[in-house]
Amino acid sequence: MAANRLRRITATIVALLALAGASGPAALATSLRVEAPTRTVFHGRVTPFVGTLKGHTTTKRTALGALVTAARSTPFSLGLKWSDSFGGAWNGFFLSSVAGITPPNTAFWALKVNQKLSETGIGSTPVARHDKVLVYYTTFDPNTFATQPTLGLGASSRSPKAGSQVTFTVKAFDDAGVGTPVAGAWVWVNGAATRTDANGQVSVRLAAGRYHVHATSRGDIRSRWLWVHAS
Repeated sequence: MAANRLRRITATIVALLALAGASGPAALATSLRVEAPTRTVFHGRVTPFVGTLKGHTTTKRTALGALVTAARSTPFSLGLKWSDSFGGAWNGFFLSSVAGITPPNTAFWALKVNQKLSETGIGSTPVARHDKVLVYYTTFDPNTFATQPTLGLGASSRSPKAGSQVTFTVKAFDDAGVGTPVAGAWVWVNGAATRTDANGQVSVRLAAGRYHVHATSRGDIRSRWLWVHAS
């Protein structure tokens, strides 16, 4: 009986520790990617900063909070300016520069959450654990003000059997978050590039190993990196 009681107590402690871990900082981490014109500045998971920033306090987890955490941990510089002149949810901080890059009048630092252009300012855009946040340097159409499409990359399997084929799919997402297959995009697998077909797909046979994969296409914002492990 004593042994059964000990097992029950141990199981309870393990469950409580698991619950505590699930509610800790790691459980609040959000996926963030920062794309400059020629390189990826940051790609990883961060727990958004909450607190006082340059005299302004926030109690919510926002896209700006995620960017601040990434900038402090990597590190890279952030140029932040405060404005009350935009109105509504656009009041607050806006990005004047990232990693020392200040856009000209024909470009700016934009924000997407789950491939959709944010309708609020970066400091007013809430983010959650499952969101994919993208801060990217982009030009824009002078008539429609649309930003450059952002590439999305998917794989038929992230853990294929060695020697089997993996099909990669590339889509370009507009500001509304609508994805369209990209023909002729480059899919880079450990540095070796192959172009997609008319359906935005390319199949690659992978030997045993770990592969770093991303996609690029002229005029579009590069995709996130995928890790594929064939065994």
